[in-house]
Amino acid sequence: MNADDIHNAAMRYATERTQEALDDAVAVALPLCNVIAARFSGRGIELEDLRQVAAMALVNALRGFDPGRGLRFTTYVTPTITGTVRNYIRDRAQLVRTPRGLREQGMQMDRALEQMTQRMHREPTIPEIADHLGWTVEQVIAIHASRERSQISSLDAQDENGMKIFDHLGISEKGFEDFEMREDLRKALMTLTQQERALIKLRFQEQLSQQASARRMNLTQMQVSRMERRVLRTLKGVMQAS
Repeated sequence: MNADDIHNAAMRYATERTQEALDDAVAVALPLCNVIAARFSGRGIELEDLRQVAAMALVNALRGFDPGRGLRFTTYVTPTITGTVRNYIRDRAQLVRTPRGLREQGMQMDRALEQMTQRMHREPTIPEIADHLGWTVEQVIAIHASRERSQISSLDAQDENGMKIFDHLGISEKGFEDFEMREDLRKALMTLTQQERALIKLRFQEQLSQQASARRMNLTQMQVSRMERRVLRTLKGVMQAS
C-alpha cells in the first residue's frame, strides 16, 4: 500500500473518467480500505460488511475527488472512509428497543438460534434469524453486540481450576483494568464463532466444568476440551498481535 500509487491512480481517474481507470484506482486503494475497516472490527458488525462500506466510500471519494483543490488523494480519502464507517456503525448499533427490554429480546434470540440450529443442522445466518423473529437485521446485530459488551467484565471469573481467562492467555490481571486491554479482549472474542463464544461464556462466566459445559452444548467432554484449547490459542494469538 503506497500513498503515491494511490494518489497517482486517483489522478488518472480524475483525468480520464473511465471505468477501467476507476477499477484500477479502487484496486490500488483497497488495502487502505481494509486497514481502516479493521480498526472498527469487533463492534458487533462483520468485518466483511465494514470492508464493503469502506470500499463504497472509496468509490464515492474517487468520483468526488477534485485535483484542483490541491489535496493529495490519501489526505482526502482517509477521513472520508473513516467517517463513513463510523457513521455506519453508529446507525446500525442503535438498539431497537421494545417494551420487552433487552434481556427478553436476548433470550428470545437464544431460543430461536437453538431451534433453528437443530432444524437446519447448522448455525443460522443473521438475516435468517431476523426473518424468523420478524426483526430487522440491524436489530439482531445491535442486540448481539450489546450483550457481548455486557459480558466482557464477567470473564474475570475463575474456572474450576481457579484460573481466569487472562491466566490462560498469559496476560496479567492488572492489564485488564485498562480499557484498551479490555477492548482488545472484546475484539478477540468477536473473531470466535457463536459456538466458541458460547463455550467461553459457560466456562468463564457461568463457571461450569468442562463436563457440564459439554452437556449444555450437546458435545463430549473431549470435544469441549479440544475446542477450549483451540479457542484460548486463538484469543492469545489475536491479542498478542494487537
